[in-house]
Amino acid sequence: MKRTTLIVALVAASCGTALGADLPIKAQPAEHVKICSAYGAGYFYVPGTDTCLKIGGYVRFDTYINSIATFTPLITPIAGAAFNGPGAGAIGFPFRDADDGDLFTRTRAVFDMDARTQSEYGTLRSYVRMGMSWDTQTAPGSNPGTSLYFERAFVQFSGFTFGYVQSFFDLGLNYMYTTPIAGSSRWTTALAYTAMLGNGLSATLSLEDAANRTTGVQMAGSTPQAWNNISTTTTGLGYASYQAGQDLPDLVGNIRLDQSWGSALLSGAVHQVKVEDPLYAGYVPGLASSGAWGWAVGAGAEIRLPALANGDSLFLQAGYASGAAAYLGLSGSSQGLAQGLGLINLTQIGAQLSGSGAFYTVADAVATNLLGDYALTSGWSLSGQLRHYWIPVLRSTIYAGYVSYDVPANIVAASDFSLWQVGLNTIWSPVRNLEIGAEILYTKLDGSIPLGNYAAVSGSGSQIGSLMGGSVDTWSGGFRVQRSF
Repeated sequence: MKRTTLIVALVAASCGTALGADLPIKAQPAEHVKICSAYGAGYFYVPGTDTCLKIGGYVRFDTYINSIATFTPLITPIAGAAFNGPGAGAIGFPFRDADDGDLFTRTRAVFDMDARTQSEYGTLRSYVRMGMSWDTQTAPGSNPGTSLYFERAFVQFSGFTFGYVQSFFDLGLNYMYTTPIAGSSRWTTALAYTAMLGNGLSATLSLEDAANRTTGVQMAGSTPQAWNNISTTTTGLGYASYQAGQDLPDLVGNIRLDQSWGSALLSGAVHQVKVEDPLYAGYVPGLASSGAWGWAVGAGAEIRLPALANGDSLFLQAGYASGAAAYLGLSGSSQGLAQGLGLINLTQIGAQLSGSGAFYTVADAVATNLLGDYALTSGWSLSGQLRHYWIPVLRSTIYAGYVSYDVPANIVAASDFSLWQVGLNTIWSPVRNLEIGAEILYTKLDGSIPLGNYAAVSGSGSQIGSLMGGSVDTWSGGFRVQRSF
């Protein structure tokens, strides 16, 4: 009996071991995504770390009428595709002819990631925002296609900012679809430090890449062609820029106040103007240069107006610049620079081309004589935007802006000009994060001289015809649908 009991026990033990070997190993409990509430809504902890991450972006459809590149009106080379159509013509900015389009579309998808980690030195933050666009024309005269879109990439740590950001000269606000031509709004690479002074007051000192604010140095005429004999193969008007390579970044500083009523900013910048001494003054281009210092001051404020309606606000901006034209705006883009503004509608009389409109060059400095001497340009700008919510899901913005640009007496006919814009948009949000809107914009460019052929100097010192002057206006706008997430 004892022997039988022992055998049964051994068999049971061996079977238990075999069955146990066939059973699956118990899985470790899954680590679920946890909400991170330290930095606001939408953040979650990256599993296995103490980093909070927020993922977002948008999908957008645009239709532009008589404008391009985020509602940029056809008066700046930033809207270059509209000045060189898909047909046989090859005439570029500022000329418009029959092969140039008036209707453009774009679909854009943008993604952003905001990662934050709390440390003993404060919040460590990294941010990236980029995507891709499909356009009617990816470039002047090109076919439809896609292109990459890049907007932000920076690291912030213990008061420092490193990377590609909104310039610290700007308040960085815009209620319109278009980027206004009057007023500074520039994305740039920067190394900056911000000191929090308490009670919403802060001060920032920033070193910003001068290339993002360097317009050019006009030491020659705007075109080597006479107005009454324009070449049909020209790629457009411009000028021979004698801009030399930069040695130093722009030095930008601001004082900013953020309160319950809104925000206010005072800013200033110092900008190096580096000039390559020209051939007509006896120099070999590229072997000698000289320099001067341009500068700019700016002010901006956003004032909340809850007494009118919840969400209502007023944004005001003003600036003055000498030898730093990009701080006035003058491009209609946060990323592109313009060396001229204008629109000339071409017509043909017999074998010759003619037209009407305006063209003016934009530069940080211009030549004043045939010896290679130069002087800085100057100007000022003023703009305002009022946003009003008719009901919580329907809002409108009205915009007005003015910029004045002055050129010292030089070897080209005095080419001062002023530009003003007025615009209106209305945006409907039937559901959260969905916007359906339309915008219309009027732009007027007016100068000190009639459009004509004026004496100028070529890069070799010979006299040429320089086309500039005139007055022109244009209507532009479009329609947008955007879903953010």
